This record gives sequence, C-alpha cells and structure tokens, in this order.
Amino acid sequence: MADHTSNFDGLSSLISFAGFTIPARAKFVAQFVGSSLLSSLTLGLVAGQVGATFLSAGPLIPFMTGSWIGYTWGCIGFWRQYKRQMLECAKRYPEILVHSLVTKMSIMPPNHLVFDGGSETNRSSEGSVSLEEWIVQGGIGRTSYAILAAQSCEEDVQELHRSERQRIIDKYNNRHE
Repeated sequence: MADHTSNFDGLSSLISFAGFTIPARAKFVAQFVGSSLLSSLTLGLVAGQVGATFLSAGPLIPFMTGSWIGYTWGCIGFWRQYKRQMLECAKRYPEILVHSLVTKMSIMPPNHLVFDGGSETNRSSEGSVSLEEWIVQGGIGRTSYAILAAQSCEEDVQELHRSERQRIIDKYNNRHE
C-alpha cells in the first residue's frame, strides 16, 4: 500500500527510531503541507522566472499565478493519490479498513458489505455492495474519513507486506538448502 506513496518514509523512520510516534492524521497533514508547498513554490518560481525573462509583466504576477496554480495542482494530486491508496486498501484489506473506520473514526459500516471482491455471483442478498462501492457512494465525507482510516491502518498493512515477503524469502531459502 505504501510502496508508491512513500515520499516521507525516511523522515518517518528517523522519527520512529527516536522513539516518537506520529498520529496518522498529523502525518497526513504534514505530508499535505509539504506536498502542496513544494508544488506551489516550484511552479511559482518557474512562472516568475519565465515572466521576468520573456514577459513584460515582471516576475511578481507570474509568480503569484504560478504559485496559485501549483498549489491547486498539488492539492488535487494529493487528494487523488490518497484516494487511490484508500481504495486499494478497501479492495485488498477490507476487514482492516472497516476495523479502522469503527475504532478510529467511529463510523459503523452496514452489515451487508461484501468482503470477497464483490463479484456478482458472491452477492447473496440484494443491496450488497463492496466496501469500495459503499465508500464512494457515501460522497466526499465518507471518502475523507476512509482516507484517514486507511492512513491509520497503514502500519498494519505494511506489517502484512513484510510478513508476506518473509514467507516468500523463506520458501526460496528452503528450496536451495
């Protein structure tokens, strides 16, 4: 889950090595601020340089416009990235995400959710939906709570990935002995 979104893994490792833990929401906010700030400054500086070099407007207005566009672009990209991460977690680890929704966010999903991939043949009762569908159908509010829940269960999913990788390594080691 975190393989393609591990922009701040080094900082997180350093902080955890020091014995501190960062709550999922605080980590999310820090990553958002860093991501939007970086995209805003980058596009703003490029636009300011282009304005100073090629336009008669000078650097200030192009910088402000570029920063605004960069911030908007960074916000939209950040939302898409973490929504995609949450949907992947809902698809691959629905029970973990539901547990996080219940315990961390106090959101009770309905009992008719399907956790087996949601194929039509496995839906026994009418109205059954997968966790992904239930989250998306709930609009932006349910989606944002699910994103925070996915953040809070990220360490558990990483532990599953590590143990799965260790089983694969052990299988290779047993073959070559």
